[in-house]
Amino acid sequence: MCRWSRCALLLIGSGLLAAASARPASATDIVLSDFNSTGFNYTFSGFSQSIGATSVTLSDPVDDIGGAGLNLSSPLDLSSFADGRIVVDMFTNPGNSGDQFLVELVDSAGITGKWGFDSSSLGTGTPGTLVASTTLANPTSSVGNFQQFDFTNVTKFQVLGTYGSLAPFDMSFDRVLISDTVTAPPAYAGAEPDAPWRAVADARIAANRMDNIQVNVKDALGNTLSGANVSVEMTEHEFGFGSAVVGFRLRDNNPSYATYKQKTAELFNIATLENNLKWPPWDGEWGNLYSQTGAQDAVNWLASNSIDVRGHTMVWPGYDVLPNSIQNLLDQAPLNAAQQTQLRNAVSAHIADVGGAFAGQLSAWDVINEVRVHHDIMDNLPEGDAVMIDWFTQAMAADPAAKLFLNDYGILDSSGATNTANQQLYFDTLEYLQNNGAPIDGVGFQAHFAVDDTTLNNDLTGPEQLWTIFDRFEQLGLDMQITEFDINTTNQQLQADYTRDFLTAVFAHEGMDDFVMWGFWEGAHWRPNAAMFNQDWSIKPNGQAFLDLVYDEWWTDEDLIAADGSINLDGFKGEYEVTIMLNGQEQTVTATLTEGGLVLDVALSLLSADFDGNGDVDAADLATWQGNYATASGAIQPQGDADGNTSINGLDFLTWQTQYGDSAGALSNAVPEPSGLLLGLLVVGAMGRSRRLSTPY
Repeated sequence: MCRWSRCALLLIGSGLLAAASARPASATDIVLSDFNSTGFNYTFSGFSQSIGATSVTLSDPVDDIGGAGLNLSSPLDLSSFADGRIVVDMFTNPGNSGDQFLVELVDSAGITGKWGFDSSSLGTGTPGTLVASTTLANPTSSVGNFQQFDFTNVTKFQVLGTYGSLAPFDMSFDRVLISDTVTAPPAYAGAEPDAPWRAVADARIAANRMDNIQVNVKDALGNTLSGANVSVEMTEHEFGFGSAVVGFRLRDNNPSYATYKQKTAELFNIATLENNLKWPPWDGEWGNLYSQTGAQDAVNWLASNSIDVRGHTMVWPGYDVLPNSIQNLLDQAPLNAAQQTQLRNAVSAHIADVGGAFAGQLSAWDVINEVRVHHDIMDNLPEGDAVMIDWFTQAMAADPAAKLFLNDYGILDSSGATNTANQQLYFDTLEYLQNNGAPIDGVGFQAHFAVDDTTLNNDLTGPEQLWTIFDRFEQLGLDMQITEFDINTTNQQLQADYTRDFLTAVFAHEGMDDFVMWGFWEGAHWRPNAAMFNQDWSIKPNGQAFLDLVYDEWWTDEDLIAADGSINLDGFKGEYEVTIMLNGQEQTVTATLTEGGLVLDVALSLLSADFDGNGDVDAADLATWQGNYATASGAIQPQGDADGNTSINGLDFLTWQTQYGDSAGALSNAVPEPSGLLLGLLVVGAMGRSRRLSTPY
């Protein structure tokens, strides 16, 4: 049996696990049941129990819809435990595929409170102790008016599945108690500064987002030049960091929009027009601020600032988000054959219209948005979901260059669960489209998180749990993007911490291509508390977390000395400016670091024996060589090292002798001066995109 004295205490924050040290049971703890050769009084909805000597096993081989209950021998008075938490000693079994459950307290009037738990970080068969993320006064959910819950008269408790997963349930429970001394858990799994996943993330980022840069410094004849100053400055990320943007704030020359434009250009290399390309505004239903001409002007502005554009969205098939013409048609349901044809043709015409208008200008399209909830069009056509295959085919015909995505929510904001019904349905939908020939390229993950500012109850999913979800969808072989990120809370420190950790988890995963937040400024955000910048443009902690990662920790900017004529370093993949300075000569070349690394040979307009850098090789250079003759190591070209081996000897004299009387200028007509020989350089990325990110702070 797992007990405080023998088990590691695993603290659960909204279904999120973190390790802590064990502690002995408090004398004030109330044990609801220790399940010593006892079980529940009843099970329901497919659940069954197996009673052992020290634990009871609940199982359902089909799904987690159901549970079990225990009638207390006498009512409990928990009125002094409002700040206490439910604690569960338990372990999972090999037949278990779910990772969450609920404990429910019920009073004499049938009012209940429910508290969520997550077992996903427990190894199968490994005992652990889980602690509720919220106190008894603040349940995860309830039945009835919890404000009227009678803490003085609690009559039973139940263990429930989440009713949200089709995964088999198989968990064993050692003990359920209520404690007012247990430590509060972290807000999400892995929130601790020393959480082991952080080192794993650093290693994955180094492997997936970095590669080697080698710069070889040559003279006009191809001789190695030692001692050059080499500046390697990153100018943009290969990975996409972006935001949803308001089109008219980019389109219009309104002075009040200047800062918005400035921040957009400084911060992002990818953007989504938040509303302009949705069907109702595209049809003119939202007025002049969302005109088709205005949308094109906004796309042009983004392109002029080297910012890739995602189209959002061709078809959002829910009644409430469709244009008036389609709503009027659906109002006539059930549709006859002619009306069904009219509906198909209208959708097809819209895809061709909006897709064709921006053909070749967008990096990606959300072809269909939120089909799990919004499916009124499919419900009114006899082919049902099969019509989505046609929509993807039509989208490809309208814009063959754009990547085509399905986009949906409720996949990542799962309170740490990694096998929910939403996740399974999304996976099945994507697989259905693939198996039936839809030309789908990518998976769009919305990521709208929220925190209850009073209880800190939340739907945050920890980094390792995110990786588990990403790994699952990566099996489909599709591109993956975070398309809509935000975290809605007034707890700015938690907001910053989770933004940092979520972004790190995304950047570390090899299957992820882009990260797009759904707005960045309080003055233009659907959830103002989620913005990175306040109304007055002062930066919030979550904004600083973004900058610290994207423009500092994950940014390469190095000044090095090519002592032996070469420099080697690992840099983040992206675009670079490399500047070489030696003996009065300076040259800057641009280069792309991508998979496979970069070898860059840069020739200066200089001869290696021109030690004084005056443009020709003469007696003065010989005097320099003589003055430093016999330097065994550490020598550089201006001191007399003509062959780049960092020593000064007779070989350098021979080079001087060979070049005597020559000048770099005279050679320039005979020997073309390369601005940079890029070897193994131009490996085109999956999107083939060009991005610019200059350091804004």
